[in-house]
Amino acid sequence: MGRRFPPPIIGVVVDEERYRAIVKIATTDGDDLPQSVFVERCQSEITKSNSDEQYSESYMKRILAAYAELGVTTRDQSGEQTTIKPSPFAENFLRGELSLDEFIWKSLKRSWVAMGNRPEGIEALDQVLRTIEKANRGIKKGEIESQLANDHDYEFNDQGIRGYPEILQILGAIEKNDHTYDLGKSGQVDKYKRRFRNADIFGKLESRLNREGATVEPPRQSAKRDLMKYYMYREAGGWQKRRQWYNTFWRDYLKSETRKGQTGSDLRRKDKYRDFTNKKKELREQIRSRYSSLKNDSLSGLSASVLERITTAESEDEAKRIRVAAGSGISRADLQLLEDESRGSYCFANSFELYDWQSEAADMWFTGTSDQAPEQGIVQVVTGAGKTVMALDILRQWLTENSDRIATIVVPTNVLMRQWLTELVSTLNIPVDEVGWAGGGHKDNFKECRVLVTIVNSAVQNEYLRTALRQVDNPEHLLIADECHRYTGDKFSNIFDYPRSASLGLSATAISRTSDDRNTDDEHLVQELGEIYYELSYDEGIKRGLIPEFTIQYIGFDLAPQEKAQYDRLSQKVSDAVKDIRQQYGHRLNDLPGGFARKLQIIRNEADRPTPAIADYFESTQERRELVDNAAARQAITLKLLRNTIENADKAIVFQERIEQLEQLIAPLDQRGIDARTGELATGAEDYRANLYNEFEGLKQVDQQIEELFADPDYWPVMYHSGHSRKTWNDLAMEWFRQDGMADVMLSVKALIEGVDVPSADVGIVRVSSSSIRQRIQTLGRILRTSDETEEQSILYVLYAKDTVDERIFTQYDWQTELASAHVEHKIWEPDAEEGLAEGQIRDADPEEYPPRPEPEIIPDPDNLDIGDPYEGQRDPIRQVSVDSRGQLFEHRDMGRRYLSSDGFEEAVDFVMQKKGGGTIFVNKHNHLLTVLPDGPVFLGTVEGPEVFESKDSGEESGNGLQDSLNRGSLTEEPDDFDELF
Repeated sequence: MGRRFPPPIIGVVVDEERYRAIVKIATTDGDDLPQSVFVERCQSEITKSNSDEQYSESYMKRILAAYAELGVTTRDQSGEQTTIKPSPFAENFLRGELSLDEFIWKSLKRSWVAMGNRPEGIEALDQVLRTIEKANRGIKKGEIESQLANDHDYEFNDQGIRGYPEILQILGAIEKNDHTYDLGKSGQVDKYKRRFRNADIFGKLESRLNREGATVEPPRQSAKRDLMKYYMYREAGGWQKRRQWYNTFWRDYLKSETRKGQTGSDLRRKDKYRDFTNKKKELREQIRSRYSSLKNDSLSGLSASVLERITTAESEDEAKRIRVAAGSGISRADLQLLEDESRGSYCFANSFELYDWQSEAADMWFTGTSDQAPEQGIVQVVTGAGKTVMALDILRQWLTENSDRIATIVVPTNVLMRQWLTELVSTLNIPVDEVGWAGGGHKDNFKECRVLVTIVNSAVQNEYLRTALRQVDNPEHLLIADECHRYTGDKFSNIFDYPRSASLGLSATAISRTSDDRNTDDEHLVQELGEIYYELSYDEGIKRGLIPEFTIQYIGFDLAPQEKAQYDRLSQKVSDAVKDIRQQYGHRLNDLPGGFARKLQIIRNEADRPTPAIADYFESTQERRELVDNAAARQAITLKLLRNTIENADKAIVFQERIEQLEQLIAPLDQRGIDARTGELATGAEDYRANLYNEFEGLKQVDQQIEELFADPDYWPVMYHSGHSRKTWNDLAMEWFRQDGMADVMLSVKALIEGVDVPSADVGIVRVSSSSIRQRIQTLGRILRTSDETEEQSILYVLYAKDTVDERIFTQYDWQTELASAHVEHKIWEPDAEEGLAEGQIRDADPEEYPPRPEPEIIPDPDNLDIGDPYEGQRDPIRQVSVDSRGQLFEHRDMGRRYLSSDGFEEAVDFVMQKKGGGTIFVNKHNHLLTVLPDGPVFLGTVEGPEVFESKDSGEESGNGLQDSLNRGSLTEEPDDFDELF
């Protein structure tokens, strides 16, 4: 869902004589002119440009509406009849004291900004102008719209940007040549870019908060709240209701006489804003008079709080240090403020005590275990228990044992890089001169430091870390991989290619706990970093007092009847696609790495022809996932939980997978799929939420109440995700959520799951989540109180659709064991049959309504089985071969069949021939040989491994002769029997 471009202005023309004629008519009598008289006079005096014909009355009204939009005239509807007033600048324009462009600009500024009639119009003019400037050539209207959509995620109605290029032409900022637009005179372009920026009240306040800090006053608190709501509503594609939030900060910023249009075009700010600006001027003057080295340009852009700190500095050196530390990002001056000269380097403070587990884990890393060699391995510890401090203890001991050693700490994000740098200096007191970092435009190396903190992308870019190590002749090197599960892709896994003497991996969810459940990414991490040598679960964290107790409520809900019917239809399509895939690519699936979806993606990427079965699989699974995610009950339950949050004065974080899902909690009543003229669904609107209202009874009612909640002044939501058009709003969201009495709900997407220092919350709501175990564990860690807040307990609500793919998370992982010390409750949502989907209750679940738990794997003892006995274990084929109708053993290959030797498998082949006349034989992960009969799988024996089958012709595939072709057959031929489908 994108942001809507401001509404077009129909009827704007680039014709100075017409403006003069209309202004003259409006000012002729010197008094307010009745609208009917004004229209009549304009109709008689203004004729069509290519003839002397008059415009019709209805058409003339539409023309005059455009001039009213521009502020050239205004309507006064306060009396018994509507009257027309000219712009306050009309007389100056008619007398030639104002050029047309200055007259239009002053009128626009007064009407659109000062009086708040069309504030977004200024943004539209600015964006169109900058898009034309960026093109650096003549550009057509359609190209401008496409570029705006690409750069700013704008969406347009049928009229697009109509009216705005014409206004820019009148202002002289652009010119039109045939059908393309180009820049006007450079002086005009720069002038209007500056003017547009100065007239953007929202932008002014946004910049103020970004520069002065989220808690600065003014603006007052209600203005901050509605600034966020205005921004969120726009970002979520909302439109109609956002004016109410704009008006809050518009009134807070401008004087009342300005808002009434009584001061011409000037935007006169309230005294509190002017006083604040004057205070900053006085502070800068004090600093310049006291410190000659701090000039005007070095003080511009600094916040009032920083200026005050400089004025109270004890020396000029300290003043300069404060100034340097106020720059963007993190600086050495920032870190120097954290140094403690009262204690030694590379050591904790005397009062600092490690937790028992931290000392245990550090000692075990040095000594090794029966499964893990010394000085390598992975620590898998619950979020909030103190992994970083444990790693600091290892780093401390390792570096102090030998002064020639160096260390690299690899992190996935800029936020984590800053956190590590802070901890190295403040907690371990490493001298700032010995700490370096790479990322965010910074590039240190080991010639300058002993400890380098680097974002993984910077480390592998052009092999930066390898080069840095080579420059110092590759000394003993410790690699600490924080959030190590993030470094398994083709690019980031290169971090493990660089020389190292010791390795430490850190994560709350590094790899699967058992070797049987590990995928190729897990195996890669173990190969590079070592086994998990120390583990601390949520349950253990609670028992040790590291994290407080918490409650998890799983809330199950049923799909609505219409949703369930669609779900079943899509599930059948998925099943059909899987059968086709098994038939066509079964011989390759067992040989490819990763899960099922990854295997299919590899096949599709390597294929030289379309893969319709794979396309059907991905399309149907995606549609099914979206259906479950968008379930009406999910929206209704979230509404109830958010209402409870407000009533209880709690703070809550709402988690979802995609930004589109977040937007359903801001502006779900999306009417962009509705034809404005007919009220019917517009062509091509199948994906719009408006279409869902026709399919799912009650959903619109829920969405209406969601928007009513959003408008509630007691509800202050903020949002945190990676798709902001303005990055500062993530920082503001975090700070306002952190403060008591300010934001009470944070709507988040995946960006919040790890690598962000999130304030603790009372409530977490997993509204939509994937089936990722790692993500669920990380999500839980986001809401947990610290050990210092044990009197406060958090609660996590997890919403799931019963009897759907949502339940996979329960069967993949034994949460009941993992969270044994937590209060786990199972609930059921029951909609109110009389009130509709928007209302309902959350009741206790009966035991038979609990979500499924993992079933313990049954591994039959082959010594107790004979050929043909039913097999009750899991199939999980890791290799499969087939018996053709002639009793010959073969396997499918890309170009046909490869025939295999039957030596050692005669009994299995005979059994398949007798029972099915041919079919599939497969080897499972326990090296058990199986086939499938109508009643289920049966046992055929055991093998040493899946590679035991040998080619019939000494391992060589058949040639290209006629007989080979006849023997081999074709991959597209009908299977010998139905079992080959599986």
